[in-house]
Amino acid sequence: MKLAYLLALALCIPLCCTAQSKTDSLKTLLATAIRENDPDKAASHLSHIGYDFLTAHEYDSALSCYYRSIRYSTKKPDLTASTFECMGVAYNNKGFSDSTLFYYNKALALYEEARDTTHIVIIETNLSLLYKNLGLYEKSLEHAFRALTILEHQKPDRTLASCYNTIGAVYAKLEDYTNALLYYSKALAIRKQIDYTKGIGQSYNNIGEVYISLHQYDSALKNLFRSVDIKKNAGDRNAVGTTLNLIGETYLSQNKVKEAESYFRESLAIKKEFGERLNEAIALNNLGKVKLLSNDLPAAENFILEAEDHIRVAGSLDELRKNLELKVQLYSNRSDYKKALHFANELMIVKDSLLDHEKVESLTSMQIQYETEKKEQQISILEQDKALQHAEIKTKQTWIQSLIIIVTLITVIAALLYYGYRQSQRNKNRVENLLKELHHRVKNNLQVLSSVLSLQSRHLTDENAIQVIKSSESRVNTMALIHKKLYSDQDNRTINMKEYIQELVTYLMHTYGLSHKLEFTLNSTDIYLDVDKAIPTGLILNEIVSNAMKYAYNEHPAPALQISISAPQSSELILQVTDNGPGIPEAAQHETPQSFGLRMVKTLTRELKGKISVQSYTGTTFTLQIPVT
Repeated sequence: MKLAYLLALALCIPLCCTAQSKTDSLKTLLATAIRENDPDKAASHLSHIGYDFLTAHEYDSALSCYYRSIRYSTKKPDLTASTFECMGVAYNNKGFSDSTLFYYNKALALYEEARDTTHIVIIETNLSLLYKNLGLYEKSLEHAFRALTILEHQKPDRTLASCYNTIGAVYAKLEDYTNALLYYSKALAIRKQIDYTKGIGQSYNNIGEVYISLHQYDSALKNLFRSVDIKKNAGDRNAVGTTLNLIGETYLSQNKVKEAESYFRESLAIKKEFGERLNEAIALNNLGKVKLLSNDLPAAENFILEAEDHIRVAGSLDELRKNLELKVQLYSNRSDYKKALHFANELMIVKDSLLDHEKVESLTSMQIQYETEKKEQQISILEQDKALQHAEIKTKQTWIQSLIIIVTLITVIAALLYYGYRQSQRNKNRVENLLKELHHRVKNNLQVLSSVLSLQSRHLTDENAIQVIKSSESRVNTMALIHKKLYSDQDNRTINMKEYIQELVTYLMHTYGLSHKLEFTLNSTDIYLDVDKAIPTGLILNEIVSNAMKYAYNEHPAPALQISISAPQSSELILQVTDNGPGIPEAAQHETPQSFGLRMVKTLTRELKGKISVQSYTGTTFTLQIPVT
């Protein structure tokens, strides 16, 4: 991420700061501009102050200034573009890749409108690097070659070298080491030509990394130690940390565990000093690997779990894959095969995501589109533009409706294929395998939809919209949990309702922030329910429990929830949900439900040919009776 920071700031300087500017004097100028009601000057001063915070690595303070800057109406698109670019740099250094993509693209659009090829190339190169770090290699090459078509017709400079360098890094990730060395060598030649010392150190670092992959360790160490010397002389301590980690990996490949651990720890200390989440995670993963080789399992677990926290924020699929591989090995060594199998299954999904470019690009497109809509809505509110706000709310509603339709279509397709399975007994084994794969794909697609809904709800301010999206997300996860169990179990027809209810309620407690407050009791034996009845039953339970968590426990000192499921008669199943909230007023119990959720409960109950009743005294009890034969 260091390269993106340097590239973006290199051309933000003319617009975002004045020579030897001081924050205090800028604040005085800002106060004057606000007092004189001069929005253009106010926006400019705020961007200058934000840049001072940015160069001091105070990213939250910088972002606060930039958000205030774009609130002011300005007729300077170059200043707006530069502000968006600096916001991308700030989010990049904080490790929030979705926000980085959003603001880089906002800046790129303004630079393209102004035909500012210099800044266009910078943004394209940074986007290429960001996609490379996210494991989206095709997107990375697309932006890199787009920048290269402009750069190769200009005088050689740092940006051209950086573009060659990024292309080499992508080829290295794709294990095309011939092309990786070719483009790394091109980058090194340009950097030597323009006498760019820090870049020369980075190039030797990258060439050494390729030699590690080729198992040519003497060549690797020769280039890496040369890189360290150059970086130290240039005073680039952060970059030294990156190379030290690679030296550790080289020694580890040679089974020199003690030497490797020393370099990993030194690299980690430097990366923590600069707050680089992804590079911290890389060093932590490597230390976890060292401790596994030394059979120090508690220490290995600490390093691996700490690495995971950083990876989840940074969003690197490639590093997540390495982390999951270490977890599988850790729990296998502990003979905890249940956890090992769980992480092995998650590892398969991550590997599938890294290989399936079309699917990953589709998800990325959806994330960017949602993030764009979210940020535009925030800007609209800040500018108090009522017309634009209304249009975006309409767009948001359309997206929500579209997502619900997609979920319904996926469910219908799954049901149709399942019924086809029941009618195709002559080729039973083949159909079972197809059905299992279907549940796997449906589960994955539902998880993708859930991720998109989660992204949307995290940053909206409209409470009604948030509740709608959260409700949709819980319904999606209710169905995804069914398909997860159908994929995991050998019996692809029935669901263990005790296990299912436990997992569903645990998820809802986490969603509504009641994990450490709510006392949950489940009274049930192992009752198995056919999937045709399990899915609507799960949706009904989701709506009842969600309503309880939203409305029953407001300021309750000791919230409690009790669920019991039994089959006193083999032909009937009884599900009872009780909360200790204030209860539902008697008048409200007889009113026609207006919410979509309660209407869905009644509709699904009719489809199950069941009965549902409600009692409300000191709490509320829902009783659902379902025929099971």
